[in-house]
Amino acid sequence: MTNELDILVLEQSDTMIYFRWTDTDDVCRVKRDEQVIYTGTQNLVKDTGLKKGELYTYTIERLDASGRWTDKIKLHTGTENPKADSINRLEEIVLTTIVSKERISLAWGEIEGIAEFEIYRNGQLIETVEGNQYTDRQVPMSPEFTYWIRGKRPVARSEESFSEEKFTVAKIFGALSWNSSKEKAAMEEFWMTKKIASLDALLSDEEKPKIYPVWHFRYQTFLPDLVLKNPNLLSPFPYFQGDGRKFDPESLHYRTRVNFTIDLKDEESSFSYDKDVGPTIGYNWRKKFSKADVASAEGIELEKIDETGHKVSITLKHGVGNPITTSPNIDYNVSAAFYRDGSYDIIGIHDQSPNHEVYLKFGDDGNWMDIHQTESEGLAFMADPIASHYWRISNFY
Repeated sequence: MTNELDILVLEQSDTMIYFRWTDTDDVCRVKRDEQVIYTGTQNLVKDTGLKKGELYTYTIERLDASGRWTDKIKLHTGTENPKADSINRLEEIVLTTIVSKERISLAWGEIEGIAEFEIYRNGQLIETVEGNQYTDRQVPMSPEFTYWIRGKRPVARSEESFSEEKFTVAKIFGALSWNSSKEKAAMEEFWMTKKIASLDALLSDEEKPKIYPVWHFRYQTFLPDLVLKNPNLLSPFPYFQGDGRKFDPESLHYRTRVNFTIDLKDEESSFSYDKDVGPTIGYNWRKKFSKADVASAEGIELEKIDETGHKVSITLKHGVGNPITTSPNIDYNVSAAFYRDGSYDIIGIHDQSPNHEVYLKFGDDGNWMDIHQTESEGLAFMADPIASHYWRISNFY
């Protein structure tokens, strides 16, 4: 047999990754990261004893008649991360990327209640798929690519408790909201993003240079309007001052800003952060100044929760309220893993208001790259019954 290598089966648990490829009858070699874990004529590997919720890169090669390793395939995948109390399904599943010559395949864990997903390449919709996988063929070898996988489902299918009751309340809310539809209020958004290096780089036989990652992370919430109406008709402040801007990582106008830096240059990483809350300004019915105050930043908590020789994990919990009137908090959660090979895996959940913008910068001299941006559906969408937005991004470089 001389069939080209292809992945036929891929399965994961929280401690195991199993995959089977085309049976060529030739000697094949499998590496996990840079370590050879199998050489032989079998066409399968069951890699056990792995850590829960970790990313791994596998390389499969076939030895041809001339003694050269050829038909290279690379998998960027991981173990599952089941959590009994999780409200974000994206925390538990695995997004797998498989690359070979002129081909990129994506596969992801099932999300109950979502029957189809939209697939975007570099911001352009290329296909809508049923199921949980997509293969892009005839892919140019030189450019980098960013894929978006996007789906939605009713709140009633959520992992959260009392979701049926929440679904009903959300529909009622949507019908009463003047800024959006009842469908929007009751539909949860799931966005997965994969940034992929060029196939030339990923499949190259040249040894990758050793990198020492330093990542800068920035999360800002802001209100794009200069003045906006308060959805709480009983509030003494019918209007609020907004931030009056578009997405901008360097803007000094925001509701909240959180920065952290993770430095993986040394054997033990260093982690530093800062947090800030912008002023809240209330207006009267004539849209004239009435009151101003600044909310406490105590509801913003960051922590380095785990460190191994492979990665460092960070959690960010955010709950900041309005200091001059009763209103829902700006709530979001982020968990982020940064690997010593330059990979990252970032997972978040937030309400549909206000605007959310998240950025990463590699090194002190790098440029901010946007990794997540969503526009506000209106202040009322911070209320508890409304559907949440779930997102996850990772890279394969």
